[in-house]
Amino acid sequence: MKLTIASQEADCVGVAPQKCLLIKKENQKDWENLYGGIEGFNYEEGNEYVLEVKEEKIDNPSADAPAMKYVLVKEISKTAKVSEGLPQKAEVAATFQLTIASQQADCTGVAPQKCLLIKKDGQKDWEFWYSGIEGFKYEEGNEYVLEVKEEKIDNPPADASSLKYVLVKEISKQKKTSDNLPKPKK
Repeated sequence: MKLTIASQEADCVGVAPQKCLLIKKENQKDWENLYGGIEGFNYEEGNEYVLEVKEEKIDNPSADAPAMKYVLVKEISKTAKVSEGLPQKAEVAATFQLTIASQQADCTGVAPQKCLLIKKDGQKDWEFWYSGIEGFKYEEGNEYVLEVKEEKIDNPPADASSLKYVLVKEISKQKKTSDNLPKPKK
């Protein structure tokens, strides 16, 4: 099969934030993220490539890994250029304030986990926060007020959020027990 590889990579999030190749299969209009890379291919930014690759099935892939991989057969062309129609960088929304409770709560997302308890922009009741906050290190026993920005993620994996949250600044950190926390669910 033929793949066109864009002249620049995209920010993407798999298990963690990473860089992905942008690819188009034959007769495909839009670029898409390739999370697994291409075995045997050495990418150099600033070049658009046309490759012949073969797809190989991966027996027993881990839960967060693809079931197929691409292997380079041959490099058909390598052209120094800026690829057309590349996705725009993530749009940055306005910032907002979050109050983070002094203790976490049991919650269930994909599996049982610990969630932060938050109040957004002065809201009255605590709510579960399933997402992480890039750049923020939580320490139990402290109540925080943070300024956070929400960013859109282009082409997230099927089982992931299309938004990420990034710490802008820590406004306050107080050693205290937060009031009116929800009771643990039994």
